[in-house]
Amino acid sequence: MTAFTLFFAGRRVWWLYRVTMSGQPAPDRVQGVFRRLGVAVRTQLTEVFGQRKLLKWTVPGAAHFFVFWAFMILLTVYIEAYGSLFERGFAIPGIGHSPILGFLQDFIAMMCFLGIVTFAIIRWRNRPAELGRKSRFNGSHLGGAWLTLIMIFNVLWTIFLFRGSSAAAGNLPYGNAAFISHAVGDIIHPFGHGTALVLEQIGLLLHIAVMLVFLMLVLHSKHLHIFIAPINVLFGRRPMALGAIKPMTSGGQPVKFEDLEEMDEDMALGVGRVEDFSWKGILDFNTCTECGRCQSQCPAWNTDKPLSPKMLILMLRDHTTAKAPYLLAGSDEERAKLPASVLAEAERPLVGETEGLAWEPTGGAVIDNDVLWSCTSCGACVNQCPVDIEHVDHIMDMRRHQVLVESNFPSELNGLFRGMESKGNPWNMSATARLEWAQGLDFPVKVVGEDVESLDEVEWLFWVGCAGAYEDRAKKTTRAVAELLNMAGVDFAVLGNGETCTGDPARRAGNEFIFQGLAAQNAETLKEHRAKKVVATCAHCFNTLKNEYDAFGVELDVVHHTQLLNRLVREKKLTPVAVPGSNGGANGAGRSITYHDPCYLGRHNQVYNPPRELLEIIPDATFTEMPRSGERSFCCGAGGARMWMEETIGERINVNRTREAVATGADQIAVACPFCRVMLADGLTAEQQDGNAREEVEVLDVAQLLLASVKGEAPVKAKAPAGITAGTTTATTAGGGTSGAVATAVETKDEPETGDVTQTSSTVTETSDVGPNAKASGGSSSLFDDPSSLFGEEPQASSPTPNAEHAGPPEEKSGSLFAEGGSLFDTPAQAAVPETEEASASASEAKGGGGSLFDIGAPAEPEPAPAAEKASEPTQPPAEAEDEHPETSSASVPEGGSLFDIKEAVKSKSDDGAPTGAGPAAGAATADTEDPAPAEQPAPATETASEDEKVTKPGPSGEAHQPKTDADISETGSLFDL
Repeated sequence: MTAFTLFFAGRRVWWLYRVTMSGQPAPDRVQGVFRRLGVAVRTQLTEVFGQRKLLKWTVPGAAHFFVFWAFMILLTVYIEAYGSLFERGFAIPGIGHSPILGFLQDFIAMMCFLGIVTFAIIRWRNRPAELGRKSRFNGSHLGGAWLTLIMIFNVLWTIFLFRGSSAAAGNLPYGNAAFISHAVGDIIHPFGHGTALVLEQIGLLLHIAVMLVFLMLVLHSKHLHIFIAPINVLFGRRPMALGAIKPMTSGGQPVKFEDLEEMDEDMALGVGRVEDFSWKGILDFNTCTECGRCQSQCPAWNTDKPLSPKMLILMLRDHTTAKAPYLLAGSDEERAKLPASVLAEAERPLVGETEGLAWEPTGGAVIDNDVLWSCTSCGACVNQCPVDIEHVDHIMDMRRHQVLVESNFPSELNGLFRGMESKGNPWNMSATARLEWAQGLDFPVKVVGEDVESLDEVEWLFWVGCAGAYEDRAKKTTRAVAELLNMAGVDFAVLGNGETCTGDPARRAGNEFIFQGLAAQNAETLKEHRAKKVVATCAHCFNTLKNEYDAFGVELDVVHHTQLLNRLVREKKLTPVAVPGSNGGANGAGRSITYHDPCYLGRHNQVYNPPRELLEIIPDATFTEMPRSGERSFCCGAGGARMWMEETIGERINVNRTREAVATGADQIAVACPFCRVMLADGLTAEQQDGNAREEVEVLDVAQLLLASVKGEAPVKAKAPAGITAGTTTATTAGGGTSGAVATAVETKDEPETGDVTQTSSTVTETSDVGPNAKASGGSSSLFDDPSSLFGEEPQASSPTPNAEHAGPPEEKSGSLFAEGGSLFDTPAQAAVPETEEASASASEAKGGGGSLFDIGAPAEPEPAPAAEKASEPTQPPAEAEDEHPETSSASVPEGGSLFDIKEAVKSKSDDGAPTGAGPAAGAATADTEDPAPAEQPAPATETASEDEKVTKPGPSGEAHQPKTDADISETGSLFDL
């Protein structure tokens, strides 16, 4: 019986091995084990034998701890049982019949029984039939779980039948140390010695039979993790699969942008088929225990979205298993002979439209589009997974294929990609406006290349980031950090206009090549200026610089601003003081503060204490934790490029999190990331509008709270004045440039105000502006209204940035990231091919962008219309604000066009007849501005344009494009509703 079972078990193991190894090579995983052998051993001891991750949940963790160790210790009972078949009184060599072993065997068996009782209670109390989506077992194979508990119980009672009968017959060698076995023996003893001997043999055979049946059950169920979880942990990324994203690879080798020219048809970009996953990915799928811890912590699942990290892994596992015969077939002839069901599974798309429930489809693609794009990359799933499954890496790999090959992605990302490619920031703002945040400061801000030649001359490089340079609330954080560093005597400098986006949003959105281009550009700048120590206010910039730029040859000591400020406070260079004359409440002493952990600062980089220590040291303020805090903190909803995507399914993540913060009764919600600040501020607006939050509650960065405390002030919710305070005038330094001295210091307000000195046409003024409906800078009412920016050419007649004396020297290169006058994916110009109506219609119906990266075959140069005709075209009424999903436009790709150029099928017209843009931004751009500006026209257009058009054209100062700051956003419930 044992030989028969082992034969079929061996076949199953071999099959599992072959299926797993059908994935792509992952040489880095094997090398990682041998390079960090000590770490690998320590991880096995802590995570496998010490059950560290499982014990994060105390009760179920403790239950699993004892069940796990029961399997380990009770192996000795099976060895003794098999030995007893051949020799009565058999003892394990080297261990013998030690009373300690006898006690441990009985004790762990008893604790295992209590453990499975605990599991049964937990599963009963969390029945999906009763709790629905709130149950972490929703979608798990419940029947198999109950069967496993029954089989464990069978193992336990047969142990005690065998050992109790031995004790009754006088054959148990452990004496009274085996206390439970002797207690069972006392029950059997009255039935006589002969009965005890018979029961001993029956118990022995039953115990072995149960073990063999259980072995086959484990090898064909989710409980396979008993054997492969230690292997999966061994080859996992260390210290965890968070922080840096796994690089895009093909055939086990990293894929770089320059490899495109030599790429053959076998090179995979991302994951488009299950066999494109590495063997570690397929091992992940088979390791899943279906415990649902990831699902219970996922912000998408908790706000009624279709993404469940557990179900995503299970769908991939089931698809891999069903497709396995196709993967293992040695030739096309063998594949042709496979059953129709296997061939159908082989043809099934990995990502796309599905049938049935999106998270558990019954047909169509394996993974639904909405499932893939709901992920915020917060890392809660990876953090909680007890067997080290790398959910986020797999999602990002599938996004890469959808973006780079299928061109199937949310249409809102077109603006993100174009802005990052052409202007170096996700909002498509002017690349020369990165120093406008420093206007009005009463001390000079050193700029590398102007005030200092090299970063060797200063202690720190202050990495401002795109949000810190362009988003108006984030500018307040930037200014606060600069003021604090100046007060503490810290010598720092900024890159100014030499800085560009780190590429985080593009990489998390699947556009690996835009990330690589931006990262390579920044890496060269950092190496050229000898950057060593960097402080960043954005958690996403912090994570990218710290964990992902080493692949580009840059070794940096990167800290978050809360870490550096905490160090300065400890060194007594900054001293928070009590607020004098305060009358309590939010206006001073007695105010309470709660803190939201940014995912990319906390879970991704394990920085939890410095922000809290800063808040706890503020006098006259009480620090209050939210129920979900630390590594169980709930995401704000902005990560994974979700900041630039609509949230149309379920509850808004930011509102869910804001509601929790408001429930603490805190007067101030502290954040440490500009993305978090935008999302929570928007959520707070929604809650205040609904009457669920007090009007005096506000969202502020930790740096702002610290700055106010150091100054002896209480940050209070600002009330916007009619205009800027009289008497504040800005002036440049004697040498000009961007150093930012002022004649009269302009105080840094806690919240943006109308007329703020840093608000310009290159400012994202309202929280609504950071979403997919963001207005473009530099004279466009839409992200797509500046055609020259898409292909790397700066417009010849563009308006100069206001306060240009602070903006630094003009750029010496074109606006495009990768080529002078070109785009990321330039293709040779070919003869224009007229578009058919069918092609135009199909393009407009495409969800993300239609064709593939490699489908750009015949770009046509559109014939420009005469300017006079454009001016006399009949005008159309502005698009309604509710129109959140305008039709995707359709037009030929111009010479040197970009991957993300969506063809225009329908052109919306503004009041003056100029197109308001394409894609999602166009529908709301006219709602965001009273007089949307037309796209810039060639110079001759100004001679023939109508009088109305002349009025709306921007003047040289860019005044017509000053962002609106007095819009009432109380009518909106969210960031994306305007």
